[in-house]
Amino acid sequence: MIQENNELKSRENERLLVQITGKNGTPIYYEESLKNAGRNRDDQIFLRFNIGSRADLTTDGLPLSSLDEIEIRLGGVVVQRFNIDNLNIQFDDDLYDEENRMEFITLQNNYSRPNGSGPIECVHGKIGPLYQFQLAGHDMLLTDLLELVADETNDLTPHTLIIEGLIFHEEDISGIMSLIKK
Repeated sequence: MIQENNELKSRENERLLVQITGKNGTPIYYEESLKNAGRNRDDQIFLRFNIGSRADLTTDGLPLSSLDEIEIRLGGVVVQRFNIDNLNIQFDDDLYDEENRMEFITLQNNYSRPNGSGPIECVHGKIGPLYQFQLAGHDMLLTDLLELVADETNDLTPHTLIIEGLIFHEEDISGIMSLIKK
C-alpha cells in the first residue's frame, strides 16, 4: 500500500512538472513543478523558476536567437512552442541590471487569445548583455530587437535570455491537466 501511494505521488509529480527544453526535450534549460506556482490574477497562474545566481549569463540562460527552438512541456507533453516572428518584447520600466547589462523583459504573442499557440500568456525574464540601448518602458517586435542588436554588435556578441517565470492562462492548464490524467 505504501509503495502504491509512493507510485501515485511520483506520477502526480511528473504530471505537474513544467520544463523548458530544446527541440525533442533536450537540453532541459529550466524545470519546476506547478505545485510551486501561485496566482497572478483571477485567471492566471505564475510559475517562477529557481535559477541559480539569477544573473550568470554563462550558466543560467539560453541564446536569445534560439527562442524559436524552445519547447515548453507539461508532464512531458509539449504544450507550447514559440514562433520568433510572432513575439512582442516589452522592457520593464526602471529595471536594468547595470552590473550584467541586462534588461528585464516580458515576451508575449502578437495575437490574442484564444488563437494563441498554447497556455502561456507571457514569459518573464532578462536579456543581455545590452549596451546603451536605453529600452526601459519600450516595446517592439522581437525580430526588430534582434536586428537592432545584430547591427550594433556586428553579430559578434551573443545575447542570452534568462527565463525567470511563465504566466499560464488557468483555464488552459486545467484542460491540459485533464488530458494528461487520462
